[in-house]
Amino acid sequence: MRNTVIATSIMFAASLCLVSVTTAFAASADARKDYVLHCVACHGVDGKGNGIAAQVIPGFKRVDLTQLSKTHGGKFPRQEVYDIVDGRKRLPGHYDEDTDMPLSGLMFQTKGREFSTESEAKVKQRVSALVDYVEGIQEK
Repeated sequence: MRNTVIATSIMFAASLCLVSVTTAFAASADARKDYVLHCVACHGVDGKGNGIAAQVIPGFKRVDLTQLSKTHGGKFPRQEVYDIVDGRKRLPGHYDEDTDMPLSGLMFQTKGREFSTESEAKVKQRVSALVDYVEGIQEK
């Protein structure tokens, strides 16, 4: 009986770990998809600022996303990146009307439920996942 309880507990714990790993993988796959859909045109597939926009937008200022930690004294500027990706807090370089930087905090709202508690929670989760993705491409 005791062995059955222990075995069941181990199986349950293992299944929780598997769900956790699967959920983390799905979140990063979703973040990668968001990056490809909304960021690649300017920042490039590799995040180095070599997207097609660098060639076609006059005055385009390249931003190498892989160097953010390095240019901030070795620390990833998470809140700054979050604010830029969310887009609702206007920052230099992302303020003028001509920028193509998407306002993800608006774009990721749940249709028909915009700015509800649930929609804002989903926006925060999605923007945070995208920021995690950018943090993950930092060069050492």
